[in-house]
Amino acid sequence: MAAIGVHLGCTSACVAVYKDGRADVVANDAGDRVTPAIVAFSEREQVVGLAAKQSRIRNISSTVVKVKQILGRS
Repeated sequence: MAAIGVHLGCTSACVAVYKDGRADVVANDAGDRVTPAIVAFSEREQVVGLAAKQSRIRNISSTVVKVKQILGRS
């Protein structure tokens, strides 16, 4: 039996798979096991994770950080 665990922290997120008595943290497309919890929007695309973190200075008005702290607010 396998189980999937998701960690949604205030500043980062990660996913782990528990199978055969061991847990493995899943790497993202950049090879990192922890992804920054940042989302940036532009007219053409949405960017998440490290790419959004690196571009937040250029796109500060359309970048959302600390997403977990604003979930559920009106």
